[in-house]
Amino acid sequence: MAAPLHPLLSRQLRKIGLDAEHAPALPLFSQLLDHVGRAYVDFDQERYLLDRSQDIASTEMNALNQALQASQAKLSSLLSLSSDWIWEQDAEGRFTIVSDQLEARTGLPPEALLGHRCEIDGPLRTPAGDLQRLQEAAAQREPFHAVTFAVTTPSGEQRHMHINGEPMFKGSRFTGYRGVGRDVTNAVVAARRIEELARFDSLTGLPNRHRFMEELGSAIARSQRYGRRFALLFIDLDRFKFVNDNLGHAAGDDLLRTIGQRLSQLLREADLLARLGGDEFVVLTEVNCEAATLSKVASRILNAIAQPMVLEGRRIEISASVGIGVYPEDGNTAPALLRAADAAMYQAKAGGKNTFEFFTAELAQRAALHFALEGDLRQALQRDQLELHYQPKVDARSGDLVGIEALLRWNHPKRGLLMPAVFIELAEESGLIVPIGRWILRAACEQMVRWQAAGLAPPRCAVNISARQLQGDCLMQDLRDALAHSGLEPRHLEVEVTESMLMSDAAQAAAVLEAIDALGVEIAIDDFGTGYSSLAYLKRFPVRSLKIDRSFVRDLPGDEDDLAITRAVVAMGHSLGMTIVAEGVETLEQRDCLVQVGCDVLQGYLFSRPASSGAIEQWLQLAAQSSRQAAAVGPAGHPPESH
Repeated sequence: MAAPLHPLLSRQLRKIGLDAEHAPALPLFSQLLDHVGRAYVDFDQERYLLDRSQDIASTEMNALNQALQASQAKLSSLLSLSSDWIWEQDAEGRFTIVSDQLEARTGLPPEALLGHRCEIDGPLRTPAGDLQRLQEAAAQREPFHAVTFAVTTPSGEQRHMHINGEPMFKGSRFTGYRGVGRDVTNAVVAARRIEELARFDSLTGLPNRHRFMEELGSAIARSQRYGRRFALLFIDLDRFKFVNDNLGHAAGDDLLRTIGQRLSQLLREADLLARLGGDEFVVLTEVNCEAATLSKVASRILNAIAQPMVLEGRRIEISASVGIGVYPEDGNTAPALLRAADAAMYQAKAGGKNTFEFFTAELAQRAALHFALEGDLRQALQRDQLELHYQPKVDARSGDLVGIEALLRWNHPKRGLLMPAVFIELAEESGLIVPIGRWILRAACEQMVRWQAAGLAPPRCAVNISARQLQGDCLMQDLRDALAHSGLEPRHLEVEVTESMLMSDAAQAAAVLEAIDALGVEIAIDDFGTGYSSLAYLKRFPVRSLKIDRSFVRDLPGDEDDLAITRAVVAMGHSLGMTIVAEGVETLEQRDCLVQVGCDVLQGYLFSRPASSGAIEQWLQLAAQSSRQAAAVGPAGHPPESH
């Protein structure tokens, strides 16, 4: 039995009308073979193409898989290096997917976000502006950018997140958002810090001048709208510069922080306390601005500031001066009201410090004069309006000229010749005393050299040194410059410092005086007896002269207490080898008494008022003439008086 035909061959036979039981005629058989051959060739070709396609598809699929794996690895690597994390939200805005990078980068578990959405007061606290932009984007099915929210970690730390998203759709149906998020806590904290620096004092944490002026403007607006009064209390610390200069800036900073804390605890919550700069604070109060209430507040402020504190291991007591201005009667603009309170504060300082003053119309006039005078004083040096007058010192027994004291005068272009009492405190407060003191030293030295060049023999010239000069670091250089520039020998110059200046910081004063003494300049203590010196301290200073203050001389010889003090000063000074000078001598009785108790040198109107350099030159010429004639013990006359 013949083998069954291949199905492929059977199909071909049927196509040409034959079957397997009948042998075909020769022509048909040849045709059959052709068909069979072509069929098998076609089949082999199809199979080859199919196998080749499968091989190519397999190769391409492997390449695509490798590329996808590489891309996924690259994306994973970038995500691991980035602070970004991936998220998805549903159509209601609730987080449904949060990648692990969130916890890896921030310590915040995904559960802190999952199921929550951005809200004003929810777990994901979102600023109103950001939330509005997010809601508008969702309503329009549009992407959103730079939406932030704050979330609290399980440890209680607040983190700030920043998200960008794009909408997702299934067909035409909106299904939510997907996007990336980033932790921006450091940037938010830095931005807030910058804002604090712009509006708050970095040392005390109190509002600064910028923030205070904003609040002052708002207070004025409220007052105008509701017809309410409010008040400013301007606070300036007394002797702050002494602490800063002698204990260092760190101690000064500690003092300011302490004062800020004390005042913050003292004041009511409705009051605004600010630090304007330096040692100036201000309080804005809108509650009960009657004079009696404001007086009580000011008194409490002064008492709180006056409490002792320890700085750099030393017990420090400090006071303050407070000026009070009330809106609108003392000023109806922010600058005007602030000036009023400031002027009242200066009046409190002038009244003895550690007190408070209300602003008045009279004070306004004086304040205007004060500010105008300060402006003029700043130009006085440049415009050569300062000059020196000189008051002689005479030997108590012989009357010989033994010294002169240089005294400052201001030739004001409108107010005439002004005495130091009018402007010297202003110079101290403004800091102008340092350049003015430098000018005095140079002018006195130059005048002495001019007299010497004219063939005269001027006695030693004394120059007063201010507290700021003594406490600063320029005095020695100013002395050296004045001597070098003029060519005056140091022994012809004397500096006078007050007793209170020395005792405010005896150690520092002793170091400065030692340097002055080493330079060859003489040293005298002025206004002696008004402070609290002790013999032990006096021994530490290289002082050659003590000047008895005029307050003890004024009532001699009748006042027994003043006489006893004068005798004691003379005895103490002589025991230390010092020359004793009495100033303010105006009567013959005073002169005789001082001679009797042993004073060495006298100074005062009895002998001469402070006189111009020309008048002193006449005195020196007479003294030189008398010396040449060897006929007189003292000067033949007095220089013309100069008031």
